[in-house]
Amino acid sequence: MGDVMRILSTLGLLVVTAVVSAHHSRSHYSDDIQEIEGNLVEVHWVNPHVGFTVSVANDDGEQELWRVEGISNLVSMQRGGVTPDAFTIGERVRAVGSPSVRRARDLLPTNLLLSDGREVLLSRSAEPYWTEQSAAAPRGSVTQTVDAAAENLGIFRVWSALPAGFSRTPINEGQRMSFPFTEAAIAARAAWDPIDNYAERCEPEGMPRIMRNPHPFEFIDHGSEISLASELYDLVRTIHMGSAPPPDAPASPLGYSAGRWEGNTLIVTTTRINWPYFDNIGTPQSEAVEMLETFTVSDDQTRLEYRLRVTDPGTFTEPAIFERFWLALGERIELYDCTVY
Repeated sequence: MGDVMRILSTLGLLVVTAVVSAHHSRSHYSDDIQEIEGNLVEVHWVNPHVGFTVSVANDDGEQELWRVEGISNLVSMQRGGVTPDAFTIGERVRAVGSPSVRRARDLLPTNLLLSDGREVLLSRSAEPYWTEQSAAAPRGSVTQTVDAAAENLGIFRVWSALPAGFSRTPINEGQRMSFPFTEAAIAARAAWDPIDNYAERCEPEGMPRIMRNPHPFEFIDHGSEISLASELYDLVRTIHMGSAPPPDAPASPLGYSAGRWEGNTLIVTTTRINWPYFDNIGTPQSEAVEMLETFTVSDDQTRLEYRLRVTDPGTFTEPAIFERFWLALGERIELYDCTVY
């Protein structure tokens, strides 16, 4: 029935006690599977999730607009070789996924079938639904790093999360974490509303959440300062090189970051953070939190090793550790266009 286009989901971020979604909560989607068919009205080619508006006839023959938003972002689409011109406004499409129990005509899709028989998989775990299994291309795509040594940019480039299927590497490869939460921190999660929260309201996040997401980011050299521009919410951190926070530095969600070099490693200490959450499941953090980050560029400049140490006695029984890496894939930062529905 035509080629199957596989869409990679980006690097999933895990916590010790729960699996966390990148943006919208999935808690208000049913475990049921529903299939809809209709005409494609609009393609929402934006971050954090690519989506579609589909006009579907109801039981009375009246046309109703359905929101069909997947979990794939622009990077995932690009890595899968899918571009906006793959979709034709007005064409007949079919979508399958989980319906919302909170909003009418809202589907979290796993698969989209186009009028020419091509099947777009909108989830890393999705399998072909309408096409034959044998018609599917191998899962994942092999994405190559750039010749970073020849470019010789050091840390000052766009860094990307490990894509699924890269060199046959598991999606969580390279992530190491130790989060020794206090009992009080765990108990505080009971007050977290998975439907009404900052992510659902498209409110920019703070530290350390913005360093634990699947979107690319870029280091930009300004001499006495370094900008760390994240695709997530178009946020920009400022790293003050060799500069401790002044006494009157206000607290903020991103805090005050002071940096220094040790060889090819950038060491960043961040304080004055007033972002109230360590993660996006309601684990609290206090304004006494301190974070120590190290960014180390590999000798061939294709890989950036990252280590985060978080000290907050109210949240952890001992310092928390999170480690990961990014790759120089030659990708770019796209506009983040979060929408509240």
